[in-house]
Amino acid sequence: MKWERLRQYQRHLAPGTPLRAGLDRILHGRTGALIVLGNNTRVQQVSTGGFQLGVEFTPQALRELAKMDGAIILSNDLSQIVAAGVHLVPAGELPTAETGTRHRSADRTAQAAGVPVVTVSASMSTISLFLDGHRHVLESSSQMISRANQTLATLSRFVARLDDVLHQFNALEVGAQVTLRDLAQVAQRLEMTKRLSGETQFLIDILGIEGRLVSLQHAELVTEFTGLPAQLAEDYAHNLDEPEQFTFEPLANFSTEELLSTQLVAEHLGFGSNAYLETQLTTRGSRLLGSVGRLPAGIVTKLVNQFSLQELFGASVAELLQIDGIGSARARQIRDALARITETAFSRPGARS
Repeated sequence: MKWERLRQYQRHLAPGTPLRAGLDRILHGRTGALIVLGNNTRVQQVSTGGFQLGVEFTPQALRELAKMDGAIILSNDLSQIVAAGVHLVPAGELPTAETGTRHRSADRTAQAAGVPVVTVSASMSTISLFLDGHRHVLESSSQMISRANQTLATLSRFVARLDDVLHQFNALEVGAQVTLRDLAQVAQRLEMTKRLSGETQFLIDILGIEGRLVSLQHAELVTEFTGLPAQLAEDYAHNLDEPEQFTFEPLANFSTEELLSTQLVAEHLGFGSNAYLETQLTTRGSRLLGSVGRLPAGIVTKLVNQFSLQELFGASVAELLQIDGIGSARARQIRDALARITETAFSRPGARS
């Protein structure tokens, strides 16, 4: 919860936001500032003096008011400047590792009032966010872009590895050789990729307008696995006595060590404690028919309701024509799709036959 709260305020401080524009003006003007990001009774209790304003927030106004001594207090939604020139007097016994007067005051005020406090240091040319007893120094745009590009490059490798795993999995599905171990390994690789994607998205969020190029590259990568959990659930939930128990959600709370345990992953997919990893699983085949075979969703539904995947590979055109809504042209399209699936599944190294 604290981590999400931190991320929320880091997004407010992203390049291109009004607040960040105001802070950058202060920083470039080589003056310091102490800004309270919210107003409540506890903020009022540690505040004394200053001027009550209640004016609309603008980056220019923030810069001018920062020239005065004292803190600036913003409204909870950061849309108004409530007061300026305020002297903050939080309790001196609140713990802090800070030594500078402004940073000490910011840290203790954030703890006492329960709202974030931002400092701008003229001497160190830094912007810091104090929240929940911790200080977070904001990175420059160039530093964040460099980190985002590194994360994006790593994500690209993870997506490529997930793609390789799925191609091997496709071959197992075509050959009716999928085991619970195989499914759990796909789930492991998918969750690792999703976590790295989430980290990339966070960096995009705090980059603000500077993250547009990274955002486009990220969007292109995530299309590779968006919807995959739902597709796998559609294909494999029927292997459980209670299909609704099949889920990927518990994996999001796994530690890295837990995620590396194939046994633990298999159990939490819904297969229960002491799940036997060599259990043979059957697939409905909808993922293969839709994503690899490129058949329309309506046709896929009709096919998987009528045939198992292996039966479908052996189905004749005459048998396909018996399905309502499938004519000779559509039957030939289905036969072409099945040939494409088989060719694709065994066209890459690592596919088991």
